[in-house]
This record gives sequence, structure tokens and C-alpha cells, in this order.
Amino acid sequence: MKYAVSVEQGEGGYVASCEELGLSTTGLSSANALDAMRDEIRYRLELCPCSSVSDDYVQLVEQ
Repeated sequence: MKYAVSVEQGEGGYVASCEELGLSTTGLSSANALDAMRDEIRYRLELCPCSSVSDDYVQLVEQ
């Protein structure tokens, strides 16, 4: 699935936001913030702790 994500430089790091899901994550670099967003989306998509969502299932598109 593809999700639109915006990345902005904030105080002390970067903030990635996905309005579609109402999520935001932070990181020391834009890549860190995007990685954190990808991980957060994958976590929320998992139906239970025993299932897993593959790495390539979540695709982020920067706006």
C-alpha cells in the first residue's frame, strides 16, 4: 500500500507526517523519520503480534 507522507525539518530533527492515517514520527534525519513512519504503519497494520507485514508492503510517497 502507498501512503502520502510529508517531511519537515523541526527543532532538533525531522518530522514525518501521514495525514491519511493521522500519524507523525520524528528522527534525527529525514531518512530516520521516514523509517520510523514505515515501522509505525507496519505495526498498526498487523492484525495481531503473531502476524507480520512484509517490508515492501508499505511504500511511502513524499509530498
